[in-house]
Amino acid sequence: MFEDAEEIKKEGGEKELHFYYNREERLKNAPQNVKDYYEGKMKPVRGFRVLFANKQNRFMLLTLVIVIAFAWIYTGLNNSRSGTNINGILFDAQAFRYEDDIYVNIKAQNKKALQNATPFPVLAEVRGINSDGEVSYKEELTIVYDYGEKYLRTKFADYDIIRVDVTVNAAGIEKELTAFIKH
Repeated sequence: MFEDAEEIKKEGGEKELHFYYNREERLKNAPQNVKDYYEGKMKPVRGFRVLFANKQNRFMLLTLVIVIAFAWIYTGLNNSRSGTNINGILFDAQAFRYEDDIYVNIKAQNKKALQNATPFPVLAEVRGINSDGEVSYKEELTIVYDYGEKYLRTKFADYDIIRVDVTVNAAGIEKELTAFIKH
């Protein structure tokens, strides 16, 4: 690659520059912590203690703990649970807006169920909640679940609905699902 490149040589009688390295001369004007490090007096903090080594690390650790605690508390107190498990069957509610209608989809799924599983009825009561917190729409959906993946679906007009609450009753067990409307 550089076979064709010419070397640039100094014109005149200038001497080439030489750099000399003298550790004692360099450390003479260095700060005390640099001198201590080169003399071996200063050992770096390692392991878990590094989290408390200085003020900045303690601040970052405290910030991390607060963020994780906030996320954990938020997920624990959040009312919007769009999925639940009843007798090994996963129920998942989804709702989205398209034009002037709201579509609701409730999926029942059990990947481990066999084809010869005993069928049982699943009743889902769908309620559309408007921005005032009142029920604007109410409908009951039923299927007989035996195995695999089954869907309960409905569509209704949008009356300023912000979320859909679903009460699923399967095999005598009742659970609540909440799905916020996706735009």
